[in-house]
Amino acid sequence: MNHFEYVSKSKYMPVKKELIKIINQVQDELREQFTFDYKFIGSSSRNMITYDPKTNKGYDFDINIEVNDFDEYYSAKELKEILINTFNQVIKLTYPYASCQNNTRVFTIKVYEENPCCINIIALRSPKIEYSCDFAIVNTINDYKQEYIRFNKNTHEYSWQMQCKGYLLSKKEAYIKKNKLTNELRKIYLDKKNFNTNPNKKSRALYAEAVNELYNTHH
Repeated sequence: MNHFEYVSKSKYMPVKKELIKIINQVQDELREQFTFDYKFIGSSSRNMITYDPKTNKGYDFDINIEVNDFDEYYSAKELKEILINTFNQVIKLTYPYASCQNNTRVFTIKVYEENPCCINIIALRSPKIEYSCDFAIVNTINDYKQEYIRFNKNTHEYSWQMQCKGYLLSKKEAYIKKNKLTNELRKIYLDKKNFNTNPNKKSRALYAEAVNELYNTHH
């Protein structure tokens, strides 16, 4: 069993505001090259951020970055590298985040509870993450299709890859909100996270299961 609990709004909201400030600074730095829009997605857009205090992972945010490069002047590689380098420049000045990690689907910034460089390697323990944020660079094609920049760590190649935009839950979510079932949804979702034994099942899949289960029960 896991030990997930919800992060209070009073705890995560200052971090969210700080992330917005960082993004705005990056936008200012890149304005002469290109502009971009951003959107919080997932649990941070629903006030349902969770974390497991028994682990060292902390809580996280997910943000989509959509670059306004209509003439496709920049390659996938150039876009991701420019954004990573600019985020590094901004956070290096006054923010507590470690440098960006370039991952397959996203790039990530993290704040550790202690300087990871000071961890005793012999102790074989990883530094504890206080919170983090994953940024995906996306291009929305229509209501059902979206592509993202994928980084192949083996070949060091970048490419645009198609992905499904999600589980199309908006009508069911509207029904849940209208009928004041949000608290019940929060309970079901948290239970699913705590009793989940499949490490490959992501939070978005568990959330979709919770929405569908609650909707089918009451509708």
